[in-house]
Amino acid sequence: MKKLLIFLIIVCVAMSMFAKVNDKIIAKAGKEIILSSDLLKQINQMKSAKVLNDNYKVEDILNDMIDNKIIIQKAKELNLAVDDIRIKSTIDKQIATIKSQFPNEESFFSELRKANITLSELKKYYETMLTEQQLKDQVIQNYIRKKINISDSEVKAFYVTHKDSLFIHDTRYNTYLILRNAKVSPITKENALLKIKEIQKRLKKGESFESVAKQLSDCPSGANGGDLGYFGKGMMVKSFEDAAFALKVGETSGIVETTFGYHLIKKTDKKDDEIRASHILIKVEPSAQDIENEIKFMNDLKARISQGESFQDLAFQYSEDDSSKINHGLIGTYTNKEFPELFADNLKNLKNNEVSEVIQNEETFYLFTISQILEDNQTAYEDVKLQLKEMIMQQKQIEVYKQWIEQTRNEMYVKVYEDRLNELIKEIK
Repeated sequence: MKKLLIFLIIVCVAMSMFAKVNDKIIAKAGKEIILSSDLLKQINQMKSAKVLNDNYKVEDILNDMIDNKIIIQKAKELNLAVDDIRIKSTIDKQIATIKSQFPNEESFFSELRKANITLSELKKYYETMLTEQQLKDQVIQNYIRKKINISDSEVKAFYVTHKDSLFIHDTRYNTYLILRNAKVSPITKENALLKIKEIQKRLKKGESFESVAKQLSDCPSGANGGDLGYFGKGMMVKSFEDAAFALKVGETSGIVETTFGYHLIKKTDKKDDEIRASHILIKVEPSAQDIENEIKFMNDLKARISQGESFQDLAFQYSEDDSSKINHGLIGTYTNKEFPELFADNLKNLKNNEVSEVIQNEETFYLFTISQILEDNQTAYEDVKLQLKEMIMQQKQIEVYKQWIEQTRNEMYVKVYEDRLNELIKEIK
C-alpha cells in the first residue's frame, strides 16, 4: 500500500537530515554553490532509489550536480519557460496516485505526519524536480538535438555495418497504446451536489451532524461520526483546510469542493495551532454510466481504426498517457517474452497490426496494437530505419552534449574545493 510513498518520504526526510552537518561549500557553478549537505543529500537519494552500486564515485555525482546547475542557469539565461499548467497537472496526478494506495484520506495524511512532511512540502519537491527537468529537456531539444543532422546515407551505412550485431533475432514488435480514464460527467457531478445539498438541509433542520455522517458520508470517518481528529495547517487539501480553519468551534461550513468531492465540515475543537473537525463527504467519481460512456468512446476509436484511420494519429490526439502520447502511442519495442506483465497475455494473442479489444482496469481503459519489425532472423532496413536514426541521434547527442557542457562550463566560473571534497569522502567512507 505504501510503496509509492516510501521513496518520497526518504527524499523529503533527506532534505533535513543533514542539518547538523558542518556545512561547507564544496563547489561553485556559475552563480550557484553546492554545499556538503547538498552532496550528501544527493547521494542519499540515489541510494534510496537504488541507482548506486558499491563502487560509485562521489566525484562523479558532484560533477553531475555541477552540470545540472549549469544547465538550469543556461536555460534561465535563454529565457526558456516551463509549462506551469502541465507541471501542476502532473503533480496533482502523482499525489492522487499516491493517495489511492491508502484506504482513506486520513491514512495518507497520517503517514505524512509520521514522516514530518506536509502536503505542500511534497508538492514543492515535485514542482522543483519537474521544473528543472523541463528546462533541461528544452535545452537538449533546442540547443543540442537541433544541431544534429543525420542523412539517409549515414543511416544506411550504419545499418550495413551493424545489422548482424545490433539486432536480437527474436521477433520484435513496436507496441502502441491508447489510454483513457473514465471522466466524471456534469450529470454525475450535479447529482453529487444535489445529494450534499439535501444533507445540508437535514442539518439545518436540526439533525445531528454525527448521525447523518454515519448514515451518508462516503468517507470511512463516517463510522466515527465524521471525526477527523486534530490536524494543523498543511495536513489537508487547501480548500478543505481553509474552510475548516475559518469556522468557529461548533460551526458547520457551507459546501466545500475538493478533489475528493463535496464536504460539509464541522469544527469541534481548537487546541493551540491545531483544530479538530468532522466532515460529511459525498464523493465525486465516475458513475456506471460515465464508465459505460468511456467504453463506448474507446470502441468508437477501435471502429475508426478498422475503417482506415491511423492508430498512431488517434493515440496522439486522444490518449491520456503523456509519456507515450508524444510518441504517437509508442510505449516500447518488445519480444513476446518482454511485453509489459499486466498486458502480456493480451499482447501475445495479437496478430501483426491487429488492434486489441478494449481492456479495462478499474476506471482506466486501454487499446493496444503491435507492429512487427523483425521476423525469422531477417532485418529489413525499412522496418528499422527510424529506430536506427534514433540510435545514431542518441550517440551524436551524447557527443554534442559533452561539447556543449564543456563549452558552457568554460563560459561560467566552475570551481571544486578539492580539500573539502576529499575530507567529505573520508567521512562518508
